[in-house]
Amino acid sequence: AYREYTLFVQSLNRAVHGLKNSDSVPMSPILEKLIILLDKLDSFIDQCPAKGRSRFGDAGYRDWYAKLKQESEQLLKEALPEQFHNYIEELNAYLHDSFGNSTRLDYGTGHELAFVLFLLCLCKIEALTEQDSRAMVLKLFARYIDLCRRLQRTYYLEPAGSKGQWCLDDYQFLPFLWGSSQLTDDGPIEPKQAIDERFYRDLSNDYLYLGAIKYINEVKTGPFFEHSSTLYDISNVAQWSKVNQGMLKMYHGEVLDKFPIAQHILFGNLISFDPVPKPSGDGLFKKPASVTQSTK
Repeated sequence: AYREYTLFVQSLNRAVHGLKNSDSVPMSPILEKLIILLDKLDSFIDQCPAKGRSRFGDAGYRDWYAKLKQESEQLLKEALPEQFHNYIEELNAYLHDSFGNSTRLDYGTGHELAFVLFLLCLCKIEALTEQDSRAMVLKLFARYIDLCRRLQRTYYLEPAGSKGQWCLDDYQFLPFLWGSSQLTDDGPIEPKQAIDERFYRDLSNDYLYLGAIKYINEVKTGPFFEHSSTLYDISNVAQWSKVNQGMLKMYHGEVLDKFPIAQHILFGNLISFDPVPKPSGDGLFKKPASVTQSTK
């Protein structure tokens, strides 16, 4: 599972190199329906208003999460052709885990990881294909990030595992990894300009990295170098290619290799705990032989 996941993240990283969120890329009907699914989850926020912030988060989030669990199976059936419905139970588990924890009222990089596992599962059953790779990041993942940020703001979700000023973002990592791949060395801005409001304000809708910088500045106060010191230091790197290489190493060190995150990963038939043979290629789109229930 570790190898499959890292290969998948790397393949998507390559797929969006030099591309903008607004670029026209191939989108399969299934991917378009998955975006509609996220739109419907977003609409649930309006149906589950905040109840008033307590010490840790807002209990209104539990209503939203309960509605997610109640409706998600039907939403997946609407998004996926019938030939994939046997996989919905397992897909549902990763989808539920993608939006935070309703007991702790928190959200973090482990939940972001669960959404990418959800995408990986869809690729393994061939609901999505390699032709969808660019749209998976630029359209579907970008919509997911927007939804998660609205959840964070509406329900004051606690950041799960945040390191404060020393982390890239209290909640997410992949917008910086894939976003730094979008920004090429001969692109519109240099790394040092990414934290300049004159640049991220105008380009935030086109680049995941700049959208993340803009969001941080909206939810945090004070000088950027104080509340986001690591990102400030990264802005001094000369080339985006170097930033991207560093982000990939950091993602392994700060997310994938951390037991507090790995202990919550769900394993089943699609994402197996068992060792797998080294594939001849990326090996991301091989359909599993059977279906079993996900377990922790």
